[in-house]
Amino acid sequence: MTQISILGCGWLGLPLAKALLENGFAVKGSTTSQEKLSVLENSGIQPFIIALESNNVSGNIETFL
Repeated sequence: MTQISILGCGWLGLPLAKALLENGFAVKGSTTSQEKLSVLENSGIQPFIIALESNNVSGNIETFL
């Protein structure tokens, strides 16, 4: 199975992730919101909390990618 990671599952990333799932991809998706983790998981997306800052990335970026 082919896997893809989508950084930012918002208004564009979430529909893209769902379309990729329907086409047989395993999808990892990131959000900055704790509340959105369940939305991603319930959609079949492996959720991650990732935040990009000016000179730092917080979250488990290695596993996400």
